[in-house]
Amino acid sequence: MRRWRFGIGARLVLAFVAIVGLAVGACLVGWLSYERLSGELSRIAEDQMPQLAFASRLSKAGADIGSVTTVLAGAETRAEYNEIRSSYAARLTTLRSLLGESGTKSDATDLLPLAEAIGENLDKIDLAAGKRFTLREAMRSDTDELRWVQADLLEEADPLVDDIRFNIEAETRNGNGAAALAEQQKSEALLTAVSQANLATGLIGRLVNATTQEEIQETNAFLGDSADELASRIASLDNWPDSITVRQLARRILDQSDVLTGIPNRKRSEMIEAAKLSELAGENGRLVEDLGRRIETEVVTIEASAAAAAQRAAAAIETGRSLLVAIAILSVLLASAIGFFYVYRNLLARIRLLSAAAGAISSGRPATAIPAPEADELGDLAHALVLFRQTRDELIQSAKLAALGQMAAGIGHELNQPLAALRAHIHSATTLIGRDKGDQALLNLDKMKGLTGRMADQISHIRRFARRPDAQLRPVDLTAAVRDALSLLEHRFEEEAVEIQLRLPEGAAVLVMAEPVRLEQVAVNLIGNALDAVKDRPVRQVNAMIERVGTDARLVVGDSGTGIAAADVGAVFDPFFTTKPVGSGLGLGLSISYNIVKDFGGEISILETSADGTQFLVSLKGPE
Repeated sequence: MRRWRFGIGARLVLAFVAIVGLAVGACLVGWLSYERLSGELSRIAEDQMPQLAFASRLSKAGADIGSVTTVLAGAETRAEYNEIRSSYAARLTTLRSLLGESGTKSDATDLLPLAEAIGENLDKIDLAAGKRFTLREAMRSDTDELRWVQADLLEEADPLVDDIRFNIEAETRNGNGAAALAEQQKSEALLTAVSQANLATGLIGRLVNATTQEEIQETNAFLGDSADELASRIASLDNWPDSITVRQLARRILDQSDVLTGIPNRKRSEMIEAAKLSELAGENGRLVEDLGRRIETEVVTIEASAAAAAQRAAAAIETGRSLLVAIAILSVLLASAIGFFYVYRNLLARIRLLSAAAGAISSGRPATAIPAPEADELGDLAHALVLFRQTRDELIQSAKLAALGQMAAGIGHELNQPLAALRAHIHSATTLIGRDKGDQALLNLDKMKGLTGRMADQISHIRRFARRPDAQLRPVDLTAAVRDALSLLEHRFEEEAVEIQLRLPEGAAVLVMAEPVRLEQVAVNLIGNALDAVKDRPVRQVNAMIERVGTDARLVVGDSGTGIAAADVGAVFDPFFTTKPVGSGLGLGLSISYNIVKDFGGEISILETSADGTQFLVSLKGPE
């Protein structure tokens, strides 16, 4: 039974669950905040908005009454007062109706007694204002009548003055001085009475229009003096029958000048009513001011309640916003931490190492850093790559050893020839020494030394090709690598009667960036495949050509075989692909060569293939 482990999948699922949990938490916070905000908005809509509307109407009603109160007591005419009073009453009725509304959910109904008090005070103001305007209308009527009386008095006095003047002139002509003096005295009395009547009339008009107590007292004092003088002059005319009309008119002016019964008495009553009206207006102003303050208090209370509800709604929004921001920040931090510390620094770093290791393994590099296996899926992959690298190295080494095994006969031939020559030279040297021909024996010894050196070079070359390669690239002579590969396969050319055609540069070396053993392995694989391709052909030719392309170099290896089938062209570089009979090859030669050339930074491809043969092209970079 497989033991459960906390691997990459479980960790990613846990991270996903954590992030999804934060997202669900954010949704829950948003929903709760919305519910709270919705409740506050509903309360504002159901409670606060009607109260705010009521407060607005109440404030307007109070302001309307206050604006009329200031002009109510200052009305100069009954019509003006009635107009203002009508507006005032209408606004007071509106206020009463507003305060009497049900369902306002407010304590504003406590203002009703105050509104009723204002109404009662308004009735008192009506009474005082009615008396005042009645008195003022009576005084205006009396004043108008006095003006007509004054006009009549002047009309009646003018003929009398003319008669007196005529009588004075007549008595003077007749020499009757006493009679003329008496006429002169009547004239003075008449004119003085007329002037005092005019003065009294003017003072009465001034008295009617007086607005202050000082002005009234001063006018009454002058009016009293004038009335006394007028009464004295009228009394002096009692014995003059012709002055009866003048005396009657003057007495009517005197009657209106009387302090107890005339216009001064009405003015005093009017001033009393004005003072009462002013007092009532002041009381009304205080009531209205009190009403305004209480309305303001009520409005402030309602506004405070609405502001508190708005603050609760704002607090709900702010709390939800803060929680959402906190969750968002936490989500970002968690995702960043997971992404950076686990995905980037752990998973991706290990994946990059494994990818590099897999690329190195596929390219044939032996020294490959593979991260240490951990208890997860990538650990399994790392362990698999370790096994794969071991298997690849063993396969590559097996392929090389297999190639060496195939060359064993040739190698034996290469070594047997020097050995046979050595035996001949040893026999010959022994014979020459026995004949005392030491000089000639020395020549044979030199030849034997050359043969042993040749055999040592051959064995060293085989050993170098068989050892594991180095991963470090350096400048390598491509021509020398090809010649070394040909020396390893020289016996096959002889045994299989294959013609080799070489076009290699003479003189200077053709340097490329490579590793000697692996570069020689590529040449051995290509030339060996070419020998296999011409094995059963009537014309057996293998060609190798090296040419420079700037600082780079190209190697072309061709054969006169039957070519590669079109269906197989795309697969020739795949591992374990082969068209040879079973047991004749592993199908790794071209795949290994492909990866080696890629590792060198070069390219390998099929340059040409047909029924007349195939040519492979290897492009390699030169040293910079």
